Amino acid sequence: MKKELLLKYFAGKTSEEEEKQIMDWVEASSENYQLYLQERKYWNALLVNSNLKKISLQEKPKRTVNLWMFSTAAAAIALLFVLMQWLRPVSIPDEKWQTIWVPAGQRAQITLDDGTTVWLNSRSRLSFPTSFVANKRVVKLNGEGFFEVQKDSEHPFIVETNKYNIEVLGTSFNVLAYQDHEIFETSLINGLVQVSPLQHNMQSITLNPRERVIESSGKLQVTQIDNYEHFRWREGLICLDDERFENLINKFSLYFDIRIQIENPKLLDYRCTGKFRQNDGIDYALKVLQSEMKFTYTRNNELNEIVIR
Repeated sequence: MKKELLLKYFAGKTSEEEEKQIMDWVEASSENYQLYLQERKYWNALLVNSNLKKISLQEKPKRTVNLWMFSTAAAAIALLFVLMQWLRPVSIPDEKWQTIWVPAGQRAQITLDDGTTVWLNSRSRLSFPTSFVANKRVVKLNGEGFFEVQKDSEHPFIVETNKYNIEVLGTSFNVLAYQDHEIFETSLINGLVQVSPLQHNMQSITLNPRERVIESSGKLQVTQIDNYEHFRWREGLICLDDERFENLINKFSLYFDIRIQIENPKLLDYRCTGKFRQNDGIDYALKVLQSEMKFTYTRNNELNEIVIR
């Protein structure tokens, strides 16, 4: 693999074909993978020191994105799968966009051009401009993200999801919106947010601090936030507070990207309280639950499936 192509990839200038070529090369051997991580480390160091002139690229990036992965053991694996690419929206032709994807079982933290900090949960994808140049700061989320938005009254911050848009001026809030799951939830920690459906015949909802809006049967319902432990997923924790076993299994399926079937209906309404670390994996979590509940399970890696009996 030519070093120039790797540097071009780190700068976000490669085509889809070139990105595939790099990923195929990285996955071909552990030696290639280690070389990739080493070159990426050098690139990040150059960005920190603002010494981009030493890199022989035709065009240097206008803005850098700071990316940290939680846990040293998971960082190397997660970094391999972080995808960055430039997009050109029709409505804002002068903006260059990047996309970050977080693989199953990992988390990521980034700082956007305006100083807004975003934490991304497992299997989440965030698209954002390298530099906010329009009158609105727009990002696109598929998954779960926790946002600490820098206040700017002249440039509202908008999170677009597949069903709803969340608009703020400066606040902290959590959004859960995976496109491949029938889940939408926005929780407000402080500030003020407005949740607007993409369907114009539905009414927008404004949240106050400690309020959460959840979609249920196609309608939005507002409830109070009683426990902030749920937002500790940023630390790699899955926190439960008297939660139904079925809901917990749905979270496991979502975060670990594995299909889970429950064939014992007696387990569905069992209530769970406790904490699990995502880094420990789903097998460890299920074995802990087995100490409190009577069930067995089998795992089929080829089908990427777990059956609980």
